[in-house]
This record gives sequence, structure tokens and C-alpha cells, in this order.
Amino acid sequence: MSTGLSEAPGRSGLLAGRRILVTGGSGGIGRGICAVAAREGARVAFTWHQDAPGAARTAELCGPETLAIQADLRDPAAAGPVVAQVEAALGGLDALVNNAAYSEAVPFILLDDDELDELMQLNLFAPFRLTRAALRPMIRQKYGRIVNVSSFVGARTLPGPVHYAASKGGLEGFTRSLAHEVGPYGVLVNAVAAGIFEGGLKSTIPAHHQDRYLQACALGRFGRAEECGELVAWLASDRNGYVNGAIIVQDGGTTG
Repeated sequence: MSTGLSEAPGRSGLLAGRRILVTGGSGGIGRGICAVAAREGARVAFTWHQDAPGAARTAELCGPETLAIQADLRDPAAAGPVVAQVEAALGGLDALVNNAAYSEAVPFILLDDDELDELMQLNLFAPFRLTRAALRPMIRQKYGRIVNVSSFVGARTLPGPVHYAASKGGLEGFTRSLAHEVGPYGVLVNAVAAGIFEGGLKSTIPAHHQDRYLQACALGRFGRAEECGELVAWLASDRNGYVNGAIIVQDGGTTG
């Protein structure tokens, strides 16, 4: 079955010559972002944790020069070595996409501290740590792009796991504030508030909530991973020179 993703990356295009790190690249939206970035000429590195076959598929889509890094980003010590490995392999870093995240349908009243901490470590604290590490080379070169993959549940009153919504709301606050701090150094920081996408967190959303989403969506369908990849690629490119601190909702016209 076709994934709809390009399998012919080149070295010309929107991101020609740029070096990009995408977290959570072994499937879902992460794979779509990696594939579009490679097609647009970027040198791609991505992290993965447990899905080795998925990581191999992403690397195949992106080409033989792709760097796949196995890492558990919940570990506070992981961020620095990941960024250092990308810098060593690619000769630097121009763009970071904080995409890795997960969700689980746990009622708030049954949520324990360990479950809360585990989700926050990946969804919110890992982007903090990775961005802090990535900003060092970006500030030195006076150029960089940070794109955080958030969710429409981070800012909307919609059914969804409370701790997941809180993590995404925090990520959006992080985006807005950091954009002001590092903009003077030529680093732009933005977020994509994604709706429900095929191959992403859709599997964790109960069927009746998926049906409600489709009924509310102006396009009447879920998003495709490469559609998020197209938006992220533009935000990470030189063509974006003035969008900074923005939270761009990409949900097919569901919440607007």
C-alpha cells in the first residue's frame, strides 16, 4: 500500500543544504516530516526509541545519508548527546523539529504521578532540553529554526487526556516565550497545532471522538502526515523570514 510519501529525496528544494533533526521520526507525523524535508533537499537526522522497523522505513524514504539515532528522550541526559551526534555527522544543525510525543486515554481521577511524569518528560521536558542544546550552534551561526509539533487540544476545550492537553499547552507557551528571547539571534520558533492525522496519535483516540472530529472538520477527513510535513518544511526554511512565535492550527477547519 502506498504511503503517499516521496521516495526520491534530492539536494535541491525548499531546504536545500539545510541540516535538520526531527524527533520521533519512526512513524506517523514524524515520518511525514522527515520524508518531506529530505525531498526538499535537507540532510535529515531523526530520533527513534522502540520501533526499529519503522525507523528503517523512514531511513529508506529519506535516503542513504539519513542519520537515525536511537534514544529515549525521557532520559534527561539524552538531549545533549543526540544534538552532539547530529552536529558531528552533519557538520552542524540548522533546524530542530520537536515532534516526539505520546498520549494515553487515562481518566484524570485515575492518573498517578508516575504516568504524569513519564508523559511530561517526553512531551514537554524533552523539547526544552533538546532546544537548549540545539540553540548553542544556532546562536553561534546567527541562524536557526525551531518547530514544535503541538496539538489542537492544547488550546481548545475538547475531549482528550488532561495530561496530554496540559503538555501541549505548555509547549505552546514555551514556543511563544522562546521566540522573543532568541529572535534577535536569527532563530525563529513556531509551533504547529495538529489536528487528528492518519498514522499519528489517532490510534489512542476513542472511535466516537474520531467521529465527532470528522463531523466537525470542514474537509471531512483526517490529515495526512505529509501535509504536516509540508507546513513544517516551510516554517523551517529560509522562505519563512517573519513568522515567529506563532501557533499555526492545522486541523482541516475543525476548530476555526
